[in-house]
This record gives sequence, structure tokens and C-alpha cells, in this order.
Amino acid sequence: MPRETVRLDDVELAYRVEGDGPELVVLVHGWPQTGECWRHVVEPLSHGRTVVVPDLRGYGASGLTGTGYDKRATAADLSRLIRHLGHTSALVIGHDRGARVAHRWALDRPDEVDALVLLDILPTRVVMDTFDRDSASAMWHWFFHRNADLAEQLVAGNVEVYLGHFFARVRETGAVDEETFRHYVDAFSEPGHLRASFADYQAGFTTDLELDEADHARGVRLAAPLLVLWGAEGGLAGRDVVQVWRDHHRDPSAVTGHAVPGGHYVPEEAPAELVRAVESFTRR
Repeated sequence: MPRETVRLDDVELAYRVEGDGPELVVLVHGWPQTGECWRHVVEPLSHGRTVVVPDLRGYGASGLTGTGYDKRATAADLSRLIRHLGHTSALVIGHDRGARVAHRWALDRPDEVDALVLLDILPTRVVMDTFDRDSASAMWHWFFHRNADLAEQLVAGNVEVYLGHFFARVRETGAVDEETFRHYVDAFSEPGHLRASFADYQAGFTTDLELDEADHARGVRLAAPLLVLWGAEGGLAGRDVVQVWRDHHRDPSAVTGHAVPGGHYVPEEAPAELVRAVESFTRR
């Protein structure tokens, strides 16, 4: 897929497009990745659809911005992107940090999200309100990235080692091959982009959490049909993921989901299962 770019207010966004069908699908990546994480699912999902794969602001080939990396601003980028492409709504599939962007997009602009697929996350407010010794140990990097100045100084120059820690298991299994791993290392080796990714995490503790808590207190809930998938061997194993998301939806019956093989990196560890689940979800 050739990469294209568009200037959207305060940031330049890079994206790729596959297919030309009437239904639009937007694939939103997480950390420490770029749109490349969707490489196994783009082609099968593009049959009869148009699939758009952006790099989020501050990530990959997209530009940096001085206005912040909170999920509302990032979701607004995606809203502007689909309108630039001539669409007014989309099926939105998000993984990891990208799933948090997708969640915010669906809350802020419900008319733009026809249906929603969230991969291996719980709502930000739930995560922040339920940290215990085990979960904080597993998600230690959230707190490390929150200290962006220190994190940048310690990680810069050691990006390969740092990302190697997070990708160790999936490199062993081959879910992330060496070419893709090198792409991720290169993407985060540019200091500005490394810093931007940490700012993304900082926002999770401030702006993102404040918005999520305020919306939940006001009764704002998701409206779009929702599919949630998570890795059977990942951090959400044993959690009642579907019920948590039903508590954040207007219509609990509109929320379905199940575990898929592998761990956290669902688009790379279980791409075939992801595509099958999405196809079944969209048929319903």
C-alpha cells in the first residue's frame, strides 16, 4: 500500500488505503507499533470495503504536534481524515492505545462510528481505578512513561533493547518477524516520536481519565454495536471483559466478544481469528 499524507489542522497524518468498497474501515494501531501492525488483516478486510490505516499523530510516518496527544485530539484527527477521504462514518477497529482512541471517538462523535471493535483493553477509567500489585507490576511501563522526561532520557539510544522487552515472546513465535521489529525500532528511534508516544501515556493519567470519568458520571455511554476481543494468554485472561464493556454501553445486548489465541498483540498473533470475528460481527 503506498503511503499518503494529509495536513489536518495542527498535524500531518500519514495513512494507507486498501480497497475501494463503499463501507469504510479504519484500523487504529497501538504502542509500540505503527499502522504496520495490521499488515495481515488489511487485505482480507478490504474485500468489498475501503480500509484506511493511519499512523496516529506522533507515531510512525505521521507528524508531531505541539497541541498534545490526548485521545480526544487524536480521535479528531481520524474524524477529519475520513471526511478528507469523502466518508462520514466508519467501522473502527482499534488495538491497545488505538482502541482507547477509538473508544473516545465513539463517545465524542457517535454518528461517525457505525460499529466498533476494541482489542485487548478495558476502559481507561476501569484500569486506573482497579490497579493492584499484580496489574501495576504487569503494566509498570504506564507509570514509567508518565515520567516522560526521564523515560525519554533512559530509552533514547536504547530503543532496540527497550522494545525488545515488549516483543520478546512474539518474536520467538514469529508473530512479529525481524523486518517488522526493525520497522518498529526505527519508528521510535526518532527522539520526537519517542517523546510523543510517552506523552500519549501521560494523557492517560490526566486529560483522558478526566474526560472518561466525567462522561461516565454524566451517563454518556457507547452507542455503536461493539465487539471486544482479547488474547487468551494476555493480561485480560480471567477478566469478565464483555461485562465490563456492557457497563459502558447504552445497550448491553449490543456488546459481544471472546478471547482469541495468543497474547496482547491480537492483530499480529491472531489475524485470521480477528478477521473471522469481524466478518461475523459485521454480518450481524
